[in-house]
Amino acid sequence: MRDNQDILQQYVSDMISLDKHILEAIERQLNDDRIDAYTGARTVITSIKTAITSQNSALEQQLESVGGEASAPIKETLSAIAGVAAGLYDKVRHDPVSKMLRDDYTALSLASIGYTMLHTTGLALKHDGVANVALSALKELAPIVVKISETIPGIVIQDLKEEEVTIAPEVKDQAVKNTQEAWSGENVGK
Repeated sequence: MRDNQDILQQYVSDMISLDKHILEAIERQLNDDRIDAYTGARTVITSIKTAITSQNSALEQQLESVGGEASAPIKETLSAIAGVAAGLYDKVRHDPVSKMLRDDYTALSLASIGYTMLHTTGLALKHDGVANVALSALKELAPIVVKISETIPGIVIQDLKEEEVTIAPEVKDQAVKNTQEAWSGENVGK
């Protein structure tokens, strides 16, 4: 039977590994000059980098508090998460900017549920530090995920313009309105 400390070490290490892979992909995106041609893209991607960097530092402190070493995350976890990250980000230079942000949204959704699980684990195992860091990270990621969903309709429209197809550009505001309504408390609470 594993003890609380072993469980916390593994779960915190898992999040550190995931965050590091997200950060690697984000840094590649920030080096892609195409994002500057898209309104809001660099701002959103930079906010992801800032949040993940801060969260990773806080997680490393928590890992040390439960007897783990930040420099030695669990090998199996690193490999598994590397596979997921590689699947999302290997084609960054070839994909349109809208797909970059779609992949960021996916990665942040994965991180968000991971932080939800880590917060719950911290509470269940009575480790306030881990619980609080995880909740803080989740609260930092949630508005970024929402910002991506608000930004992406305009970026999709711009990507479509690059394809030189006939589009109805006035649909951007309607797309934002419709998709935000889908996530509203009124709709989600059904």
